[in-house]
Amino acid sequence: MCDSPIVEAVGTITGEICHIRARSEGGPRFDVTQCEDERQGFDNLVLLCRRHHKMVDAEPDVYSVEALEEIKRIREAEMGRPEQATDAFYAKILLGDLRRIEVSNNSGNVVIDSPGAIIASTVNVKSIRRTVKIQPVPGTIGADLKASRYIQYLIGRYNEFASADRARDTKFSYGAISKNIEANFKGAWRMLAIDDFDALCAYLQQRISRTRIAKANAAKGMKAFSSFEDYVQTIG
Repeated sequence: MCDSPIVEAVGTITGEICHIRARSEGGPRFDVTQCEDERQGFDNLVLLCRRHHKMVDAEPDVYSVEALEEIKRIREAEMGRPEQATDAFYAKILLGDLRRIEVSNNSGNVVIDSPGAIIASTVNVKSIRRTVKIQPVPGTIGADLKASRYIQYLIGRYNEFASADRARDTKFSYGAISKNIEANFKGAWRMLAIDDFDALCAYLQQRISRTRIAKANAAKGMKAFSSFEDYVQTIG
């Protein structure tokens, strides 16, 4: 099974919606007996990473309808969980990424997103975007400017201290802390509810305090980081 994430730790969506039975004639696994609602329905859609999306569409004999339906069933059983508040926004972005206009064999004008209409001989809608970045919604840490900046400050402080530790056994990764946050809080920090802010601050402050430099500074009576209240005063 593929271990590639559908949503990266920073909130970038790299997964893609794949049609099990193609949405247009000539596509892989196209079923002429399907109606349009069935083609765009949940049962005919499966989330895949970009690499496997290309593979299943390039090899329809290997990745048959039955194979994809079984893959979908297995992954839903493995990954199933109660719906979370941010799920609807990820779903909206994934579905919105399908809205791409490609005009072929057109002999007239094409007008998109105007008070008029789309005029073309043939209009195909498909996804070609490499990555999709979603904006934090109201009620999340990322949507609160002061909270967001403080979390970035703490992450930067941790990376500063941890990267300077010459006694490390492995090469330091600046992105590891964001992945650790996602693993512990079940989501990218910008997309977490503002109610999780205090817990996230405590987690990051603890990680900072456990670094060698922070411990050495503490022995000298030096603070490793500012409190949220003090930080807010410094930024105005």
